[in-house]
Amino acid sequence: MSTNHSKQFSRDCMVQALIQLLQTKSLSNITISELTERAGVSRMTYYRNYNSMDEIFSSYLKDLIDAYREDVSGWPDKGNYNDYRNMLHCYEYFDHYREFIACLVNTGLGHLLLQALDSYILDTYYTEDKGRDFYYTLRAFSGSLYNIYVTWIMENSMESAEEIISIICKIYS
Repeated sequence: MSTNHSKQFSRDCMVQALIQLLQTKSLSNITISELTERAGVSRMTYYRNYNSMDEIFSSYLKDLIDAYREDVSGWPDKGNYNDYRNMLHCYEYFDHYREFIACLVNTGLGHLLLQALDSYILDTYYTEDKGRDFYYTLRAFSGSLYNIYVTWIMENSMESAEEIISIICKIYS
């Protein structure tokens, strides 16, 4: 296994171990020893990759966003920020990480997802020539996507991603 694959594997193990531990304990009550033992990695591996347990979440979220950017980079047309296709792809993509995102929110770190979503939407769709009104429109849009997504997963809503996106499209039509 190459060094990068080994490092990524260790990081993934720590994320999964942290999610498991957070099912029974608060973040502040989890020790590094407990985490590394559950993850099957050394304390040195933890310290080589992270400065804090919060960083485990922020680093993993950054990896998810980077992978999402790469996933959509091959699209011939990025469309509009509020296209049905874009929103559906976003919800379906992040629904694969539902457990991680629920853990993030339950731990009080949901703002990291909102910041990542804001950053992605602004980087993708905003340019200064579009003006401040459009800037605030995009910020409001990312906030509503975040709030609806978090509500959808935290309440274990029965609606499909398609139904949720249809509701959002009605809001923004």
